[in-house]
Amino acid sequence: MKGELKLSILGSGAAFSEIGHNSAHLVDRKLLLDCGAPVTSLLPGLGGSVGELEAILITHFHGDHVIHLPTLLVARRLQHPEASPLRLIGPPGLLRHLKVLGETAFGTGLWSRIESQDGPLWARVEEWEDGRSGEVAGYEVEAISVIHSPELECLGYRIAIPGVSLGYTGDTTYCPGLLRLARSVDHLLCECTSFSGPQPTHLWGEEVAALMREIPSLRLILTHLNERRPLPGALLASDGLSVTLRGCAEG
Repeated sequence: MKGELKLSILGSGAAFSEIGHNSAHLVDRKLLLDCGAPVTSLLPGLGGSVGELEAILITHFHGDHVIHLPTLLVARRLQHPEASPLRLIGPPGLLRHLKVLGETAFGTGLWSRIESQDGPLWARVEEWEDGRSGEVAGYEVEAISVIHSPELECLGYRIAIPGVSLGYTGDTTYCPGLLRLARSVDHLLCECTSFSGPQPTHLWGEEVAALMREIPSLRLILTHLNERRPLPGALLASDGLSVTLRGCAEG
């Protein structure tokens, strides 16, 4: 059987975008990439459920990538108490940031009771650094450091099964980590915050075009959008879009 991945877009918008929810992307209905969108309410529209999730990969701790994480975890616990603990993977500091988010969302008392009764939110929290890899939810996953915000460690991820691979940039600039990730995959879910001009901590259309010239075989899906303009050779993500990804040799 040829390898393929189904990628579904829950949120394709940048932090302050008016054209899409914040960042959240789903692979095969079981692996979530960031949690900025209201995943609990959007998943049913794609035929999914928080109970089906097996793991979440967090790229960094800006709100448009993590703000709905506490709600998802609590909803999963209440609606699917039989579900196995999620694997929750992100940069160093993930557990501390999750605690801050949870206490802000639900109050210190409730969040503390949740943690004391059920451990760290029914999730196996793992803090990964550049170069760490392993099996996650049936995929081979590798974390790759990218440069986005000077005060945060930010990760992109390579996700692979035999025959096909997908990269997810998170938020990034045109940096060595981006090139390393892009050269290692068939498809790249790539941020493109602007088409109008350079962005100091993000990619924009001309840089994405340069990346495609640098790696002609790479297939790009553009997300984290503030505007939606055609870019020849790339697919523009939109909320609710689902695509099947196959290896480059399969057309």
